[in-house]
Amino acid sequence: MDRRVVATTAVAAVVLLAGCSMLLGGDGATPAPSATPTDTPTPVPLEEREFPDGYGPDGVENAETAATTHVETVTGYDSYRFRFDVRVSGGNGTDDAFVYLTSVDQENGRALELRDDGEVTRYQYYEDDRVYVQVVSGDEETYNATDQQFGRARLAGNQFLDPLLKYVEYGEAEPVSTDNGTVYRYTSERVTEPGTILSADISEAEIRSFEVELLVHEDGYIRGAKYVVVTEDGSGLEAVATVDSIGEEAVTRPDWYDEAAE
Repeated sequence: MDRRVVATTAVAAVVLLAGCSMLLGGDGATPAPSATPTDTPTPVPLEEREFPDGYGPDGVENAETAATTHVETVTGYDSYRFRFDVRVSGGNGTDDAFVYLTSVDQENGRALELRDDGEVTRYQYYEDDRVYVQVVSGDEETYNATDQQFGRARLAGNQFLDPLLKYVEYGEAEPVSTDNGTVYRYTSERVTEPGTILSADISEAEIRSFEVELLVHEDGYIRGAKYVVVTEDGSGLEAVATVDSIGEEAVTRPDWYDEAAE
C-alpha cells in the first residue's frame, strides 16, 4: 500500500468518525440504529445496571481493571479489527496524519499490523509464532523476519486506550441501545495528565480545551474512543479509536510475504 494513500485514509477516517453516531454504528459495516418507531422499554436506573468490570454509573472506577476487561473481552473473539487515527492541524493551516491498524484472526493465529506516521510505513504480519516485516520509506523498501510469539494482548490497542482510562475523569454514564447491545457513553469532565495522553511535552496552560469520549460495550470492550484537543496557539488534534469487524475479520498473507520470508 502506498504510504500517501495510508495517510490520506487516516485523515478521511477521522473526519468520518468525528460524529458519535458513527462510533455507535454496528460492528463492521452495520449501520447505526434506524429511527423506526419501536416499543420503548422502561429505562433501567443507572444504579440498578450491571456495568463491565472497572466501570460504574459515575465513570471509570478502576482504570487497571477496565483496561484488563477490554483486553480479555477483545481477545476472547475469533477475530476483530482495531484502528487508531490521528489528525494534527497546525496553526499555519498544515495537517499531519498518523494511522495504526491491526487486523487480528485469533482463531488461526494470524494478524497484520500497520503503523504509518506520514514518513515511514511499517507492516508486521504474524503467522505461526513468527513475524514478517516490511518497512516503506519513500522509494525504499526493506524486509525481515524473526521468531516472535503471537501476542494477543498487545494487538488490542491498549497502548492508545489505557491513558484515556488512567488520566481522565469522566461524568455519569449515558446508556445507548444499539443493534448490538448496550453501549455506555462516558464524557470527560477533567483531563488530569494531558501530556501523558499526547506523548508530548505540553502543559495544561498551553491547552485551550481537551475533550474525551469513551464508548464502552456492555461486554466490556471499548468500542470507540475520541479526543479533540485545541491549543492556545490555534493548532488542534483529533484522534479516533474503534474496534469493529468482530468475528468477521479475515487475515491473509500480504503480497510481500515471500520477500520477508527469504
